[in-house]
Formats: sequence, structure tokens, C-alpha cells
Amino acid sequence: MRFILRWQLYGLLVASLGLLVLFGTTSYPDLVGRLRRANYALTTSSIKLPCSPARYAALRVGLAVVAAGAGLALVGGVGRQPPARRPRGRAAWWAPLAGLSGPERVLAGSLLLAAAGVRLWYAWDYALNIDEIASYDYWVLLGPAHTASSYLLPNNHVLANLLAGAVHGLLPAAPPVVALRLVPTLLGLALLPWGYALLLRYVGFLPATVGWGLFCLSPLMVFYTVAGRGYCLLLAALLAGLAASLALLRPQGLRRFARQRAWAAFSLSAVVGLYAVPTHLYVLLGLGLALLIGFSRGRGRARRLKLLHLAVITAGIGLTAMVLYAPIGAVSGWNMLVANPYVRPMPGNTFWTGLGPFYLLGTASELLGQRAISAALFVAIASATPLVLRWGKLPEPARRLGWLLYGQLVLWLPLLLVQRAYVPARALLAVLLALLVLGGLAGQVVMNKLRAAWRPARRVAPGAGLVALALLLGAYGSYRLHRERPIMRWQAQRQQDYDRAYDWLRAHRWRRVWVLESAKAVALCWQHRVLSAGQPLLPLAVVEGDQQRLITPTGPAEYEVWLVAPPGAQPAVFQTAEVAILPVSTRPTPAPAAQSPPR
Repeated sequence: MRFILRWQLYGLLVASLGLLVLFGTTSYPDLVGRLRRANYALTTSSIKLPCSPARYAALRVGLAVVAAGAGLALVGGVGRQPPARRPRGRAAWWAPLAGLSGPERVLAGSLLLAAAGVRLWYAWDYALNIDEIASYDYWVLLGPAHTASSYLLPNNHVLANLLAGAVHGLLPAAPPVVALRLVPTLLGLALLPWGYALLLRYVGFLPATVGWGLFCLSPLMVFYTVAGRGYCLLLAALLAGLAASLALLRPQGLRRFARQRAWAAFSLSAVVGLYAVPTHLYVLLGLGLALLIGFSRGRGRARRLKLLHLAVITAGIGLTAMVLYAPIGAVSGWNMLVANPYVRPMPGNTFWTGLGPFYLLGTASELLGQRAISAALFVAIASATPLVLRWGKLPEPARRLGWLLYGQLVLWLPLLLVQRAYVPARALLAVLLALLVLGGLAGQVVMNKLRAAWRPARRVAPGAGLVALALLLGAYGSYRLHRERPIMRWQAQRQQDYDRAYDWLRAHRWRRVWVLESAKAVALCWQHRVLSAGQPLLPLAVVEGDQQRLITPTGPAEYEVWLVAPPGAQPAVFQTAEVAILPVSTRPTPAPAAQSPPR
């Protein structure tokens, strides 16, 4: 308990002191100026933030109080105890990899190299998407104080944008793709062997290779582990949280040093995940529930002590996360964080009508590639996993990991129903990993039963199984990446069309360019080119929703931007497959017909 208290105090001290230094060196006028610059005139409505000199001063005082309190508690000896001895002869993390046979090493090495090659290809060749562009323009370029306090859009994955800003500061001449994707790509490459070794340690060669191999070759996972977003950090937090939970749930218990290290890893991974992407809360709820159930099965004093440790760790994670997000609450307002479109409850009729045919089938398609087949596979594995884990005669470590993954597989859905919001598929990488590894475990159980019941199956050479596994992984990866290639070509072509339209606008005179809401991505890409080249901003104005009828041209040099020219519109002055630029009519807009009052 004393170690846990000190660890939580260290976390609070580092978080509050770091933010205090950041905002103590950033004046209120400077921060407000950055907040105003972040709008870039891309919206016709101004964003009103609750930030004021008094709130900013209160933020500084609050951070100072937390830092002083944590520091005084540590200096005063709260939780101080003799250091735990590091056990000798502890197995290294790569020991499971070293324990593979020669053919298994060849297959595993080929798989990891192929996955690394695909990631490097995606990192450099895949065009920056709109979320990455918004992250770079709205936060990275405006400095760490703005990143840590502004939440104008839910694109602000704070920790990822802070790291991208650090790369941009160290390499100011590097292109945006380097600033955004360098850290996620390097971290993702490091996670390849570590995640595989973690699965090998607990479930063995076949389930680990099938689950990790299919996971690492899934296009959604490949892209979001190199993209300049927070999802690679989310994956790292997931793997570290799984490893810590597996250690804490060991039936035979842990020595003091190993137990302290497991609690520290669990706490740190939780805070990193929440600061990277708030939807890491889904993963934490699953892991926390598993620890609660596992600890509750103990007896006497040991059970009470473990549950107390879990309660203190949970409180510490919550307090540290609140400190990290306190600048956003003070400057942008807590409602900007907790009421963004991804977590705000939807109208009941809209939510329930689109849940099955739109959201669930669409999410399954994004994760695995086929709508009906993917949904059926999810239902089959979710239904069969309890039977496999209870009566599949699996080793205890494999069952322990299986139950942890099963929580990740099924718990998100009832939470989503209670929350009544559609979680993006990219935030469900933990669900995809759980699905594939549990599928590998089910396949291992089926093979064991088959060998036990059918004598010819025992005569199959091990090499034949490795060849079949290699063919399965190769076929899956080739199929998914082949289907992804046209999407990559289309995105590259779309970016070329955006660039051609930008060059046309730069070569002509204009007074105002009205961008319809459906073409807002075009405006973001154009302003990204402006900022990257250091040119004056374009006079863009995004027209949202029904405001289109409010466009009031003031001269002939004004244009509307459409993704596709509307039927019956006057001829476009510029048009490609993706962009249509039309002159705004200078004729007065007819007033709507008067309606007679209802009787």
C-alpha cells in the first residue's frame, strides 16, 4: 500500500508540475491570441470559450496547490518504505521468442518483418487524412500550451499532439508527415515483437501467431498505429494494461517487487491511455472489472488488501487524469470535452434505428472487411468463448488471458447502449485484438480435440501445420491490403484534385470563397497548404447547415465550393472529379413566400 500511495503522489506531482511550468510561462493574452488564431476563419460562427483571466489564474493556483501538496507529502515520508529487491534470474520479455523452434522462428520473423514493412509503407505513402491535418494545423503549430488547453474539436488527442509538437520543434524543417507520424511509427514497430512475445507467453504459438498476425495485417490497425493520432498510444496502453493485469491475477501471487511493478505499469498505462484518447475508458472498465472479480475470489485479509489497492489505484488514476485535463476544463470548458459528438447521447429514435444496419454492420466491416461475415464471426466467437475457456482444457495462463480479452470483446457493447453514442471503429482496436486472439484459442482447442479423437490427425507433420498457417496469414494480408490499395489511390487522386483547385484559386482574384459544409474537408486541406507554405490565409467561409441561403454576395469575384456540382447549377469555373467551384449569383435571393397563420 505504501508503494501505491507514493506512486500515485509521483504521478500527481509530475502531471501538475509539468502543466504549471507550461502555463506559468504562457501569459493569458498569448494563450487567447493562439485560441483566436486556431479558428482560421473556417466557420461563420465564432466559438465562445469560458476562458477569462480569473479562470486562468485559478488554473495556475490549482496546479500549484496540487504540486505543492504532492511534493510535501513525498518529502514528509508518506508511503516511504525500504526498496524492494529486484529478483535475480528474472526471465526477459523476449524469452518466449527465444524458445521457439527453428521453423517457428522463421515464420514468426517473416510475419513481424512483413508487418513492419507494411507499416513503413503506410506511414510514408498513405496521404494525411483530415483528422491528421486538423491536428497539425489546429494544435501542433500553435504550441504545447494551446494543445494542452484547447478542445475546439474532438481531434485533439492531447498526448499525441504534444509529442508531434515536440518533433516539430526538434525538426522544424521536416514535412508535417514526419512530425505527425514519426513517434507512432517508431512506437508501433517496437510493439510488434513485444506484443507478440506477450501473447506467446500466455497462449502459445498457434493462437498468438494467428491472433497477432491477423491483427497486425488488418488495414485499420496498420493505419492507426502509424497515423498522427493517439491510437498507437492506446494500443501500447492496452498491451501494458493486459500484461499488468495478468501478473496481478496470478493465483500463486507475486513477490513484492513484481507486484509493485505490476501496479505501477497498470496505473501508468491507464493514465497514458486516457490522456491519449479518452475512449481508453472502455479498456479500463474491462480490466478493472476483471481485477475486481479476480480479487473478490480471495479470502480474508489478502482479499481486502487487494481490493483496497485496486480502489486506491482507481482513485489515483482518476485524480491524475483530471489534473491533466484541468487546462481544457478551465480554458475550453468541460462541456467541450464530455459533450463532443463522439460521446454525446443521440436521440433515442435515431440511435436505435441505425444501430444494427448502419452502425454494427458498418463497424464490423471496418474492423474485418466483410459486413455479414464479420458480424457473424463476432457473434460466433462471443458465444463460443465461455465454452472454450471453461471446458477446452486450456492451461491456466491461457484461460486467464482469455477471460481478460473476453471482457474487452463484449463489455463495450452494453456500455455503448447505455451511453447511446456510436463509438468509432478506430477506437475499438482492443475489440479487434480480442476477437482474433480468442478465435486463435478456439482453433487451438478444436485442433486438440481433433488430434485426440481422430488418429490420422496425429500423423500430420508439424511442418505442414506451419505451412498452412503461413498460407492463411499470407492470404488474409494479401486480400485485405489488395482491397485497401484502391482506397489509397482514390485518396491520392482526391488530394491532387484539392491541390489543383487550390492552385486555381491562388492564380485568380476573389473576394470571398464560400465553402459548403459538405466540402469542409477541402477548406481544411487548402488551409493546410497555406500554413505549410507560410502564405496568407485564403478568404474562406464555411457555410453550415441551413445557412446556405444566407450567402449574400457583395461582388462578382465570389465563389461557392461544392464537392459535386448541384443539378441545374450555372457552369462551374473550375471542376475536377472531386471539386466544383461555381460563381455566386449576384442576383438578389427571392424572399420566402409568406405563410398564412394556422387557423
